[in-house]
Amino acid sequence: MQKQCVWIFWIGSVVAMVIGSGWIATAGRVVFGLLFVAHLVEFLVKRSVFERAGGSMGHHFVQTMIYGLFHWTPIEERLAAEEGEPKG
Repeated sequence: MQKQCVWIFWIGSVVAMVIGSGWIATAGRVVFGLLFVAHLVEFLVKRSVFERAGGSMGHHFVQTMIYGLFHWTPIEERLAAEEGEPKG
């Protein structure tokens, strides 16, 4: 459920920019910009996790830009668990 809650911020900020005026539109732009920059930084910081996980970097980029830590945290936990398992 938490992962889907991110959509509220994305959609809310876009609606505020399109429909709103004055401080509401400004707040929408600020929220949208902060989400965009934060998720872009998250992708760059966690790129090594995505490379270890495999799969398409395009997929990881889009998912991180939308969901942020709700995308990469389970991947990081899975990789840590796999690396902690004894080989044999």
